[in-house]
Amino acid sequence: MIPLFALAMIAAEPPAAAEAPNALSPEMEKLLEDCSAHKFETTIDVTVEGKPKKSKVKLCGKPGQSDAAWIGTLKDAIEQTAANDRMPGSVRAQIITALSNEITRLSTQAAAASAPAIVPLPAPATTKAVVPLPPPQPAQSTNELSGYSTYQPLPPPLPAPVAVLPGATSSARPVRLLPKPRMTIACFTPGDVAGEGPCTSFDRDTMLVVRAGENLPAGTSLRFVRSGESRADVVLAQLARGKSARFVLPPEVCSHVVGGNLEIRIVRSAPGVGPEGQVVGSEGPYNLRC
Repeated sequence: MIPLFALAMIAAEPPAAAEAPNALSPEMEKLLEDCSAHKFETTIDVTVEGKPKKSKVKLCGKPGQSDAAWIGTLKDAIEQTAANDRMPGSVRAQIITALSNEITRLSTQAAAASAPAIVPLPAPATTKAVVPLPPPQPAQSTNELSGYSTYQPLPPPLPAPVAVLPGATSSARPVRLLPKPRMTIACFTPGDVAGEGPCTSFDRDTMLVVRAGENLPAGTSLRFVRSGESRADVVLAQLARGKSARFVLPPEVCSHVVGGNLEIRIVRSAPGVGPEGQVVGSEGPYNLRC
């Protein structure tokens, strides 16, 4: 895997220092200049000497690296960024969000490429004429057919029962209910000797650790709802069973407030469940101190 040299350089130094000569080893400089295999690049907002500025983050893959190995490199970059205490929390959040979005994009492309093509059946060579059936004959009584009984036609079958969500009208369309994936959510504050543990409250520097108890399906994310208002979504990028993801509390949660309550909702996106996805579980509410 490629070390996260570019991300660490930008987070620890102002842009002028990052552009200074000999800031990187010749091997890393050559890799950044080449970047012919795989490349990740994004722009983040940083503050240098009290002034807001834009800064670029760039990460390159090794020549000959497969697409799957490149996704693994991006996941390692997320873990390294989350564990880098020298980066400000807002910088880490921007980088982790951009990396997660890139992993989701690449995973979606890979799934679409591997899906089998749908080939339409050929049209029939000839068209046969449709011959109408004769009209039904009236039922005959036992007097007309000696020795046989006449049975009336069976009533039409009853419609199959469908699940309707509570509060929905009888005319509402049936809803596809998705299962909640198996996962655990823990919290810790960088520098705290207590280490990782159950989430009890949140502040702007709180780090979250999500561990997958199964292979998380595509489209699984965490939605952060502050005082009843959705503030941010974090995509979990199809975590494999036993793997974990670390990220800082999204800065949008603490934007323009000093506190409140926070609920974490587990959301799944799938065809037929609507653009907002379907909430399949929740954690909290927790106290929020910004």
